[in-house]
Amino acid sequence: MTDERRELEDGLEALGHSASATQLDSLLRYLAALEETNKSFNLTRIPRHDYVRLHLLDSLAALCAIKSNKPLSIVDIGTGAGFPGVPVAALIPAAHVTLLDSTAKKVRFAAETAQAVGIVNVSGLHARAEKIGHDPKLRESFDVATSRAVAAYPVLIEWMLPLVKPGGVALALKGVGYEEEMSGTESLLASLGGGEPVVHAVRLPGSDIDRFIIEIPKVARTERRLPRS
Repeated sequence: MTDERRELEDGLEALGHSASATQLDSLLRYLAALEETNKSFNLTRIPRHDYVRLHLLDSLAALCAIKSNKPLSIVDIGTGAGFPGVPVAALIPAAHVTLLDSTAKKVRFAAETAQAVGIVNVSGLHARAEKIGHDPKLRESFDVATSRAVAAYPVLIEWMLPLVKPGGVALALKGVGYEEEMSGTESLLASLGGGEPVVHAVRLPGSDIDRFIIEIPKVARTERRLPRS
């Protein structure tokens, strides 16, 4: 067993999850492809030895707030190199994950590479979230929206919640200092149809790094004027 595989298995166990051998293989092959592609196209600044912890386990911390007992439609906003969308798709094969980013090369890498390593329940969408939030085919059509390290909380909720159907949930993956970002956003949240946020604190396995999954239920329709473009 490789060190990375052991780190991933142990980390998943610490987070309260598990994965099949096939799922582990797919995720590790995805990391290998990321490392290779990153040599010619800047996809991540995270050093290779931190890929498992800061890409995979950091992404999979979001599973604490995703109810996966039914097929789900998930949109990952600002997916970049495919995080958290690709790892989430790998561990929830019944879901379909749309990888959304405004950079075409990043969307192409994430979607095509995921498919190539056996994570087939993904598709790529090259677009800006504030634009597709007004697309009648996509607006309020997803069960779950995720986003990690893309923008400040007020911006994120304005991108995510218009895409989430009532009864669904938006998940903002944040680090230390999230409380200040959330201050004064109550009125905006209400206009977006968001309910009372619930914050899940997660310590990344094998580290002293704390992550915070801000879970925002979609309790009403988003006002038509939002998101602002």
